Amino acid sequence: MTASRRTFRPRLIALAGLIPLLAGCGLLSDNPQRQLYRTTPAFAFPAGLPHVGAQLLVAAPTAPAGLDTRRIALSRTPVSLDYYAAAEWTDRAPFLVQDALVEGFEKSAAMPAVGPDRGGLRADYVLDGAIEDFAASYDSPDGAPLVRVSLTAKLVRMPERKIVAHTAVKREERAAANAMPDIVRAFDAALGGASQEIVTWTVTNPALSDRQRAVR
Repeated sequence: MTASRRTFRPRLIALAGLIPLLAGCGLLSDNPQRQLYRTTPAFAFPAGLPHVGAQLLVAAPTAPAGLDTRRIALSRTPVSLDYYAAAEWTDRAPFLVQDALVEGFEKSAAMPAVGPDRGGLRADYVLDGAIEDFAASYDSPDGAPLVRVSLTAKLVRMPERKIVAHTAVKREERAAANAMPDIVRAFDAALGGASQEIVTWTVTNPALSDRQRAVR
C-alpha cells in the first residue's frame, strides 16, 4: 500500500508539469479569441417613395441552425457550411438582419412608426421572414469569396395575423480581397441591398394602401 503511493505521487507531479507545456503549445488552450465585426449596411432609396400611415413591427427572421449563430459562415462547396476561425458577428445573424431592416425603414422615411417586434408592442402590420443564405461562398481556395444574402419576407396584417403579401430577395457581392475587413464590407453591401429591396417592396405594397382606404 505504501509502495504504491510512493510510485503514484511522482506520476501525478510529472503530469501536472506537462499541462503548462501543452497549454503553451496550444494543445490544451481555451477557444481562440475572435475579432468581433458589426454590420453597417448602406441605403440609397430612390426619390418619390410613398408615405404610408401604417405602423409596422419587424420580426427577427427565422434561420437554419447553421446560420442562427454569431459565427461568420462560409461555404467551399454547394453542400458544405463552415465558419471563419478568428471572427464573429456582434450578434446572431437573425438579429443583424432585423436591425438592418428596421434601419432601412427609418432611413426611407416612408413610415411614421417602425420598430423591432419585441416587448409586446402593437402595430397594423408585422414583417416576418426567413434567412435562406447568409454566407461567403468560395469558388477557389485562395480567391475572394462571393457573399450571398437571401431573404424571404411576409407582410402580416394584424390583429388577424393574415399574410397579405410575400416576396423573396437575393443579393450577391464579391469581396475585394480574401481578407476579413473586405469580406465584412461585402456582407454590408449584400445585406444593405437586400434590406433596401424589402423596404421598397413593403412601402409600395398595395395591401398597405388598401388598409389605409379601409380605415378612412
